[in-house]
Amino acid sequence: MEYIWIVLLLQTISIAAGCVTDSCLLALRSAPHISRRHAAAQDFCTAYLQDPTIDVPDEVKTACQDENNVLHQSRIASACACEVAPTETTSTLVTPAQITSPPAVAEDSFVEPCALVSSSSATQIATAPYAWPTVTAQLAHECLNSMPLNKTAAIQLVDAIAPYLEWQNLAWKKDPPADYGCPAHDVIAALDQVRKNLVENKYENEYVFQIDLYGLFLKGCDGHMLMFPDAVSRSFVFTRQRSLVSVSEDGRSLPVIKLYDDVENSPETASVVTKINGIDASTYISNFSSKAPDFNDADAAYNSMFFSKSSFAEAGTKGYFSSNGLIHHIYPGPTTSFTFANGSSLTLENLATVLADFDNVANGQQLYSTLCAVHGDYHEAEEYESETMAYPYFDAAYPEPIIATSDSTLSGHYLDGQGYEDVAVLTVLAFDPQSTSQFQEVAQQFLADAKRDGKTKIIIDLSNNRGGFVLQCYDLFRQFFPTIEQRGISRWRAGKAFMALANIFSADFNKFDPATTTNHQIPWNISLFSHHFNLDASSKPFRSFEEKFGPYKIRDDNFTNTMQINLDEPFYSLSDGYAIGIDITGYGSRKNFTQHFDAKDIIMLYDGFCSSACYAFSNFMRAQAGVKSIAMGGRPREGLMQGVGGNKGALILSWKSIFKYAQQALPKASEAQAKILKELSPLALQRIDNGLVNAQDFIPLDHLGDGLPAQYVREESDCRLFYTEKMINDITFLWEAAADAAFNGKGCAYGSLPERMS
Repeated sequence: MEYIWIVLLLQTISIAAGCVTDSCLLALRSAPHISRRHAAAQDFCTAYLQDPTIDVPDEVKTACQDENNVLHQSRIASACACEVAPTETTSTLVTPAQITSPPAVAEDSFVEPCALVSSSSATQIATAPYAWPTVTAQLAHECLNSMPLNKTAAIQLVDAIAPYLEWQNLAWKKDPPADYGCPAHDVIAALDQVRKNLVENKYENEYVFQIDLYGLFLKGCDGHMLMFPDAVSRSFVFTRQRSLVSVSEDGRSLPVIKLYDDVENSPETASVVTKINGIDASTYISNFSSKAPDFNDADAAYNSMFFSKSSFAEAGTKGYFSSNGLIHHIYPGPTTSFTFANGSSLTLENLATVLADFDNVANGQQLYSTLCAVHGDYHEAEEYESETMAYPYFDAAYPEPIIATSDSTLSGHYLDGQGYEDVAVLTVLAFDPQSTSQFQEVAQQFLADAKRDGKTKIIIDLSNNRGGFVLQCYDLFRQFFPTIEQRGISRWRAGKAFMALANIFSADFNKFDPATTTNHQIPWNISLFSHHFNLDASSKPFRSFEEKFGPYKIRDDNFTNTMQINLDEPFYSLSDGYAIGIDITGYGSRKNFTQHFDAKDIIMLYDGFCSSACYAFSNFMRAQAGVKSIAMGGRPREGLMQGVGGNKGALILSWKSIFKYAQQALPKASEAQAKILKELSPLALQRIDNGLVNAQDFIPLDHLGDGLPAQYVREESDCRLFYTEKMINDITFLWEAAADAAFNGKGCAYGSLPERMS
């Protein structure tokens, strides 16, 4: 990237000792090879001034050339003179443990942090066009905080968000049960407070406002209720340079924290991390994970910070402490320090991956224009279906399977070795395969083959399973228990827009004839908004609109009746393009199936991440079939933990889907209905990435009376074990530990499983 525009911008800025902040000095401060900006630039310059023959980074050479491409050492020396203040001592090479914040610079020497990001990004892209540029976390944070607040636009955004929240059940978030894992959170009051803060000029810049808005949703502890403001999600993600593991000596004693690289490369000498940033290590991780939990359970959130084979299989990530997850949109500070039990320490700079295009960004105002400005009307982007492997690192994380789907969402394995000869393992990484029919076929084939091959026990490994298609989990349950009719009971919040859509869609059903229908009519008439669709909690059709949709008053809020899916309706399951595209086992063409394993010979294995459709599957297996479970890891404390630590909702809807439904219904809406539906503004979709609501609560069978959603019901697993160092490198050891506890009578760290009688 040319530096001319930076030169023009900065030429008039004088600094102490007569320095001019030109492209040569700017390149020196932002070069990837000198990535710690002023502090490291000083070290380079100290060495350069002593020996001008040392290697000079290419980007510094380029920036310090004249118009004839001649490198002038005097320009580098002049730039370095601005970096190295006169001193009687000599600077030494900065080691990771010695990194400090950049020294203060005279006020009139200020360089726009976004300009530094821009120049560094351009240099890195020119060198490696297919790699994401990185800068220091501190520089990224300074750049974000230089964005001015557009107060009017911010208030408009807050007002546009509110109608979408009407689709979310908020009553229990405001007043949850005492044993719920997250504190009470009045979402509407918090949103009102954000608006009040804007009106009263409480936010110093756009980024502070957006982080507050983002945090409002994070406090809901709900993976189905999220939103990502533009400046937060489109600019940077913060990362750390080291990953962690949480390991127990024997799988039963409380775990300790170690660096993943140490355990991977030299497990015998890997020292325990006792402190992080001066705070007890486990306390720091617990506190850090609670700032932006992907889960509503503290043990699950704790687990998410560490490396695991199942998480690595999905994206090659090594735990949310170092990268990924909701937490990495939040600034972690400039550095991370580790203190070890062996007396050593390590301090490393935190980094930021640059997501935005900084080509024409020289300051915070231009960054705001790039990320936050709305240009033109809203147009729905085309849906893009990836044909790449869903779990590209599966082969590096798991042993070769007996059988697997092409995307590795489902795979079957056999254990070997003494005591494990009769144990099969079915790994279910997700319920959203690229091919629903292949998922069904692979499950069916593996269960039959395992039985044929003499396997009498099976582990269902649900580690890292965040959900997917709810009907896919219905099908897998019925493959295990073909004679048990699952009961998945759910309920909507009956907000104004929902009721308007329900009235419009239900009225249109009278024109529907399955024998003569057109493709255009199908989505309307198999819609969840139609009272002709679904069954009641007793598996009977609803007799009227009012019987299904009410509304019914619960906790001073309006809800629909409880309902369940009618799987005898072929348009809902078999219809390809409008539904899942397969007959669900137990229905239609798949009514006569053989059960291969008894409940006592099945064990479910969790890491706490199980969410959404994974919860529905787990609920059917546990509550209706009596299958036991093991949960792994969690905080270093005594007692059991939940295997399902994620969202337990029945249906997630994007704000885009809600807006689309409203637009479809508007031509058929009355004047009053149209007024309500038009409150669903496209502005929220233009300024927010991936806004989501939990549109339907899952209601457990034992809470049909009081209506308590599953999200707020604590359900601990029967047995708890901890990860060991061997499991970090070989997942087979994890499966063997589960088999020992479930089938070989070796017990649990906490809890117990029924003793098997062979």
